[in-house]
Amino acid sequence: MRHPRLPDGSGPVQDPATGRASRVVALVAMGAVLIGGCDSVLDRPTRTTGTAAAPTTVSTPTTQTITPVTPDGLITGPGVTDETITLGVLVDPDRDRGFSDGIELWQQAVNTSGGLCGRSVQLAANGSGGAPFDVVEGYDAVGRTVVGLITLPPPTEAVALNSMIAADQIPTLTPTGTSTQLGPARPIVIGPTQDILAINALDFLSRTGAIQSGGTVGVLTDGSAVADNALAGATWWAAAQDVVLDIRTVERDDNGTEPGALTDWGDASFVLALTDAQTTGELVTATPTGPTVVTMIDGYDPASWSAAALEAATAGRVLVSTAAPAYGSDYPAAVAVASRAAAAGLTNPGPRLLDGYATGQSWARMLIQACNERTVTRSALQSAATTVGAASVDFLYGPSDPSAPVLSGLPATRVSAMSSANPSAPSGLTPLTWPEAATDIEDYVP
Repeated sequence: MRHPRLPDGSGPVQDPATGRASRVVALVAMGAVLIGGCDSVLDRPTRTTGTAAAPTTVSTPTTQTITPVTPDGLITGPGVTDETITLGVLVDPDRDRGFSDGIELWQQAVNTSGGLCGRSVQLAANGSGGAPFDVVEGYDAVGRTVVGLITLPPPTEAVALNSMIAADQIPTLTPTGTSTQLGPARPIVIGPTQDILAINALDFLSRTGAIQSGGTVGVLTDGSAVADNALAGATWWAAAQDVVLDIRTVERDDNGTEPGALTDWGDASFVLALTDAQTTGELVTATPTGPTVVTMIDGYDPASWSAAALEAATAGRVLVSTAAPAYGSDYPAAVAVASRAAAAGLTNPGPRLLDGYATGQSWARMLIQACNERTVTRSALQSAATTVGAASVDFLYGPSDPSAPVLSGLPATRVSAMSSANPSAPSGLTPLTWPEAATDIEDYVP
């Protein structure tokens, strides 16, 4: 395949064949591998043989605990019927940006291929079916009736929502988060955490020759928990690479962001923006001929940017670190999802479309594992998260392993992708790399 380059044409990206994440080009049919049904034995009716008591026998009543068992012999709990498996979807509308579309695209792929465990997948989402749009209120409406959840809450409500989920012990997958969220009885961050995204972004620039040992990288942070986690990763990488970080903290008020914090970056040719999209846009505007800005999905939103910021993005002055490759990537798994999206008539894919699809696929792996064990309950799915193992290296999130956050408090995956902001491109991004990991990232411990 072609080797992607920086937007200005300089510096080839590391040869995919030498990266940590395997670059296997062959793509197994997505439907068969990721949404295949369970063992056919599960569809066989369960037979029971009764033995009549002798006329002279006196029966003694006993107390029994009855476990619900569906007619095909599958032990089930809340959210699972003879015909359906229901997952709850709690997504902040402002952060969605195609994430829910990706989940629904995965649901369509599952159900048109026979479902999971012989059942169709149903979704109960906030903002639909009478459920409130607010994710915490939405959880009260749908969270306790489903077998598991997919969440993408606003940062301001993440702690409240995650605490409720942990208290009720509902198995949950979320595409992004911080390393402080990793651990048992918590929503599983199935994609790269913020520190991993920061490390891989800076390493990408180093491998392309854009950042040299002894150089300086600017960092603009808003001091949030999300920014702090990304900064922890950047600090670890900078120390290992002998790179100086020029760190500045900004706070927004009614008048916007203090201009002085956004300009005069000295020798820094790159600024890592760990801020919301509006502040990142102001940074881009304040440095029209200055450093290239590197950020994450939440730090880049063309809909909230000024014309000047959009012009800078179009010129290639904004790079974005993403969990999955950008829409339009020639990464085989991304190609398969894009083809399905086109067939479904999806004409406006958001930047989180592939994240939604990947999170759905991660749920499919756990459900199939539980199905093969003939027990699809919440506790069985929590167990499946620790036993299903790592996904294939060809997965959209690379070899993501849900057991790592649960058992070790470590990121499920250490690979991510790089894109160039391009407001006119599908999803607003132009893909630069396949999922890949920074050199020696396995040595990083959050």
